[in-house]
This record gives sequence, structure tokens and C-alpha cells, in this order.
Amino acid sequence: MLMEMAHSKNASENQKIAAVSQQFESVLVKQFLKEALKPMFKGVFNEDGGAHRMYRHFFTDAISESVASGGGFGVSNILQQQLTKPELPSQDSKKD
Repeated sequence: MLMEMAHSKNASENQKIAAVSQQFESVLVKQFLKEALKPMFKGVFNEDGGAHRMYRHFFTDAISESVASGGGFGVSNILQQQLTKPELPSQDSKKD
């Protein structure tokens, strides 16, 4: 999705910034949840098995993307504000 957005001619710069910011926040949330959820997964599967790692990976991915798309920790909003170019006042507003 992110690569499609980056190369899309129909997406505005603000839409691209929003998508990248949300994806970045998703990565941060995923790193946080990866450690936070470790106790929950103890004993669910064979700890050494590939199924355990795969399940944990998909579960953590799904939750982190859901948290980030729902507003997350607010990092995405802050990034969007910092990356969005402020609009310069028009010449008409300077005359007032």
C-alpha cells in the first residue's frame, strides 16, 4: 500500500504524508507491543516452533496497524504537522 501511495499521481502530497506517518506510527506501536505481548504468548505454542513466531508476528502486526489507524499514540498527527508545509499568507491578507 505504501509503495502504491508513493508512486500514485492521484494522491496529494498531504495524503502521502498521512500514509507514511501512519505507517511509521504502526512500526513504533509494533515494537512496543512486541515486548509487551511476550508474556501473553508464553505457553500458547511450542516456543521454539515456527508457528509460534508466525502467529505472534501476524497478531502483533494486526494490532499495531489497528492502533495506529485509530489514532495510536498521536505520533502520526505530530509527524504530519511537522512535514506539512505551512501555507504562506496570500497577498490580499497582507494588505489588511
